[in-house]
Amino acid sequence: MRFLIVLVTILAGSAVAGDTDIEVGGNATVKIREQHIFPTPVFYAQPVGELAFGSVVEITGEQGDWYSIEADNGINGWVHTTALTGAVLSQGSQGTDDSDLIMLAGRGFNDDVESSYAEGKTLPWDEVDAIEDITVEPAVLEVFLVEGLLLKNLPPEEGGRR
Repeated sequence: MRFLIVLVTILAGSAVAGDTDIEVGGNATVKIREQHIFPTPVFYAQPVGELAFGSVVEITGEQGDWYSIEADNGINGWVHTTALTGAVLSQGSQGTDDSDLIMLAGRGFNDDVESSYAEGKTLPWDEVDAIEDITVEPAVLEVFLVEGLLLKNLPPEEGGRR
């Protein structure tokens, strides 16, 4: 089930990619809670670092739906376009640090919209939190992709492995 959730998340994310232009030589902002930095432009590679929501990275290259980046901490690697936005995520004019509101607003979702949506409903927020806490090791994800024949058009990684 976890594999299905990861796959659906990846595919759904690619459908909404490109919400703001990202250009090589410019900066981009991480628009999701946590993002791995990969050594190659594939999801199943062993991550070399991690970026937090709101981190600003320099875009150094592009390959398909992936951007090569340089993070503030000096780590270089690859990040998928679905995790980035070309927009600068501001902390607001009052200096508030409410990253949840910033993230929701970036998706066209704010407190008013959430309140009207949730009105009269019992929503399973604990289940949403549980789904957000799911992590899948890259090696396990690679096995899933190979067994599901989802790697047939992807380039081999370093060392000739897929």
